[in-house]
Formats: sequence, structure tokens, C-alpha cells
Amino acid sequence: MQLEIEELGPVRRRARIEVPAPRVDSAFSGAYNRIAQRVSLPGFRKGRVPMSHLRKRYGRQVTSDVTNELLEQGFRTLIDEHKLSPLGQPEVDLEPAKQGRSFVATLTFEVAPTVELLDPQSYAVEQEKWTASEAVVDHELEHIAERVAAFEDVTDREIAEDGDQVVLDYRGEIDEVPFPGGTASDATLELGSGRFIPGFEEQVVGQKVGEDFAIEVAFPEDYPSADLAGKPAVFHCTLKGLKAKVVPAIDDSLAEKVGLENLADLKARVKADIENHFNSQSAGTARDALKVEIGKAYDFEVPPVLLEAGLADKRNSLVREAIQEGVAREEAEEKADAALEEQRDEVVRASRAEIVLDQIGDAQDISVSDQEVDMYVEHIVRQTGQYGPRFRQVYADPNRRAGLRRRMRQDKVLDFLLTKANVTAIPKDVPEHDHGHDDDHDHDHDHDHDHAHDHGEQPEDAAE
Repeated sequence: MQLEIEELGPVRRRARIEVPAPRVDSAFSGAYNRIAQRVSLPGFRKGRVPMSHLRKRYGRQVTSDVTNELLEQGFRTLIDEHKLSPLGQPEVDLEPAKQGRSFVATLTFEVAPTVELLDPQSYAVEQEKWTASEAVVDHELEHIAERVAAFEDVTDREIAEDGDQVVLDYRGEIDEVPFPGGTASDATLELGSGRFIPGFEEQVVGQKVGEDFAIEVAFPEDYPSADLAGKPAVFHCTLKGLKAKVVPAIDDSLAEKVGLENLADLKARVKADIENHFNSQSAGTARDALKVEIGKAYDFEVPPVLLEAGLADKRNSLVREAIQEGVAREEAEEKADAALEEQRDEVVRASRAEIVLDQIGDAQDISVSDQEVDMYVEHIVRQTGQYGPRFRQVYADPNRRAGLRRRMRQDKVLDFLLTKANVTAIPKDVPEHDHGHDDDHDHDHDHDHDHAHDHGEQPEDAAE
């Protein structure tokens, strides 16, 4: 196989592939032999079909297969031996392969430019370094104690108070007719949790154990069940028991409840988790700032195929943001088209930065393994709740997965550059009462993605 490469410009190449006739004939013979081994025609045993019959019946298919095979071989030679990776789909000019003749194909494509890399120390960025004070740690310990609190039977009173966990039976009616999902026995409810529809929990407060009472409420206009939305209802209830929340003391026993040996270990863990959460966010901000600096530092032609893809991504992002703000799709697309040209330079700089990061990744042999991609995907799946399986399915697509791997690799490259660049640390104190507290997780906060969202679960019960 002969392969000649012609430079058509800084980022455009033309490759001429020529396969001599003997090799073409060998490819045809191999293709026909493979078919002969698996097919049988009337009057002939498998493997005994004359070549003339095979050519007559399968000639068109074999020609297509051989053409694609030879083209693929040339493409692999281009990548493996000449170290050229076409961006996007090449423009292909060829005539189908034919026995007795050489095969010639021309591929015209774009490539990423080879860039003379700058010294990483020429980049200057700031990065916040967060410290959690003792007061911040103590505040979070209070939240941890709340989360591991237990409810214990109340023995010294019979009247329900806000914060109690009550046990009750109820039967909901609309116009004196029970409705599906409106009845429950021995239901538990923490008063003040906001779990039931507005007005329900407030009317349980002050009720006495063992007594019957009625609660009058109206279902919200946006209630998920259209049959109930906006309608007034009466719930006939019986209060059967009270439990009070008992919050454990902040001491060694609290540490033991969360799997640590003592309070000192728990405080150290909480402090580290809070600081890691904030510093993870500041690292992401520093990566973004460094990527912007890289884009500004270089001036080279961006391959048109990459620029078009970047502009399309930016347009989709602008449309999506506008729709999320309540703008109709048609208007959102018009606004995006109007704003796109103004942001063209930003897209060019971002494309340059990505080309540079890819080249640095190659030079430093930085890679992302399949296992790392799997772990990242599963992390996002856990964060996105009921939408997790859909996210997993999206990244089962090879192209989506390749794009994710590239972004993860570029983040690794940026982290590498941050160890070499001129980084100014900005000391910051984690603000009290505002430090990424999550009611469901002990500082398992990782917001290094835009895929996880809070999604409220659909109520299981009509009272909820």
C-alpha cells in the first residue's frame, strides 16, 4: 500500500491511498472464500458453489465489502504509521474496488495543528484555599446529631407538639366520598417536616392521643394527581401514639454512631470533608480560569470542523438556558442565533485551549482509564436519583463516552498544569451556617459536574 500526504493548509491534509492490483485481487478472493464457506445454493453443497455463481449472486456485496476493507486499512495506516488523526469525517473520493486493477482513494480532512507549547509558569491564576473554623465544624456536628437522632415513645404527655413523630390512622374524603390513596393505618409523620400537604400537619399539633378529629385542607393546584389538584378534602383521623426526637449528645458516642472511634476523629473527619468540598469547587474554578488563560495565550487557526462543533455546542447551551428561564423554543433559538456571533471569539479561544490541552496530555502521557470513566458515570448516577439510569444509558453510547473521557483527560491536564503554573493561593474561611450542608449525606458533596439535580419524589400517599 502506498500512501502520499499533501498539506493543503495549516490544518488541512489530503491523503492518496493506492493499493496494487495483486493485493486487491487477494482481498476479493478472501471475501468470496468467506462467503463460499457459509452459503449453499440449490444443487450445490456448502463450500462447493462455483465461483461464477458466487460472483453473479454476491458480486455487488463483495465489491462493497472489499472497497470498505481497503479504505479502512488505508485509514488505519494513516493513523498508526503517519500519526495523523482526522477531525470529523474525511471527504472521500474513490471508485469501487475492481479485480485486476489497483485501488485508489483520496481522503481530504482536517487535523489539529501542532502547537509550540508555552512554559506553564507563564500562566497566572488565583485559587481559593478554604479553612473550616471550629465554629463551622461544631455547627455541622449539630446537623450530624440531628440526622442520627432517634424517636422514642412519649410517656409524660398525650398532646401532640411540633417536632413529634405521630402515629395515626386517617381516611380522606372529597364531598364525603373516600378517594384512592387517601386512607392509611398506623402512618408515621414527623410534625413540621412538610411531608404532608399544606395545613395537614399544623392541625395535628394539639390533638390528644386516643381521640378522633377531622382535618380540613385543600390540595395544591399543582398536585401531581389531576383528580385531586385544587380540591378541598376532609381527613378523619385518630391519633394513636407520640414519639419525641432524642438528639444524641455531641461526644464519643456520636462518633461511634457514624462509625468512628471518638469525637476527635469525627471532628477531624468533618473538618476535612468541609474543606475538601470547598477546595474541590475552587479547584474547578481555577481549572476554568486556567483554561481561559490558555485560550488567550495562543493564536493559531482552529480547524473549521472543530469551530463549527464548538459553535453548535454553544448555541445548544444558549437555547437550553433560555428555555429553562421560561422562554419559548422558537424565541430561544432566535436569541441564541443573535448572541452566537458575539461569542464566536470565546468559542475560538476555548477550542484553542482544548487543542493545547490534548497536545500536553499526549506529551505528558496523561490518560483516563475505562475504570475511571465507569466510576465517574456511576458517581453521577448516584447523584441524579431517579434519573440515574437514563444518565447511565446516555453514556453507554461510544461517542458520548469518548467525549466524556476527553473532558476528564483535559481536567487531569489542567490539574497537572496547576502544579506548574504561577498560582496565587487566596486564603478563605468557610462561612458559618453556609458550608454545603446536605440533609441526606455526611459531606458527600461533589459538585464537579452539571448533571446532578435535586428531583422531588412523587408522593406515595394522597395526604403527602
